[in-house]
Amino acid sequence: MALFRTVVICIFGGLALACLLGLRTGGPEVGVHIQFKGRQMALTSGMRAGQTAYFPHSHRNNAELDTLSNWYDPVAGYVEIIRQDDPVSPTIGVALGFEFDAENGEYPYTPAHAVLQLKDFGWGGVEFSLRDTLNYTGISNSVSDDLQVEVEGFRNDTIWGRFSGLLVSGSGGMATVEGGSFRALVYRVRR
Repeated sequence: MALFRTVVICIFGGLALACLLGLRTGGPEVGVHIQFKGRQMALTSGMRAGQTAYFPHSHRNNAELDTLSNWYDPVAGYVEIIRQDDPVSPTIGVALGFEFDAENGEYPYTPAHAVLQLKDFGWGGVEFSLRDTLNYTGISNSVSDDLQVEVEGFRNDTIWGRFSGLLVSGSGGMATVEGGSFRALVYRVRR
């Protein structure tokens, strides 16, 4: 009995240690990672409410902001992942959205429609506005093919993959995003 208990403790201890150390099989690191304008960025935080209301018009709590940061709508067939460099006082953030069908089951999967928005929060604060001409957007659809997204896998509501492309700012400037990767646990919602 003592030997059995020792084996069980070792197995569960090893699994717990692997979870704590973040060990997993395959795929990119958790969060969104990109190279933009020669700068490596690790955007690993979802949105969080600070001392003041994060979104002045919506007053969302942290649970709602967490769901907004990573969701999958199986009915609409769409995923959105939002990550930033700091949960409360971000300087850079990214929103990546793409069509996705979890029942497809074949990977790699290339979405027919994808959108990426890169936001410098130094221009216009934490909310997007029409004045945010220095922020960048890329799109891939039937008209434009500036953004390439490849979903490498989806298991236990965690989705991961890679992306790259050409982004355009509201002021007309262009820049490439390279070496993009994403990995996020998504909440199933119905919008």
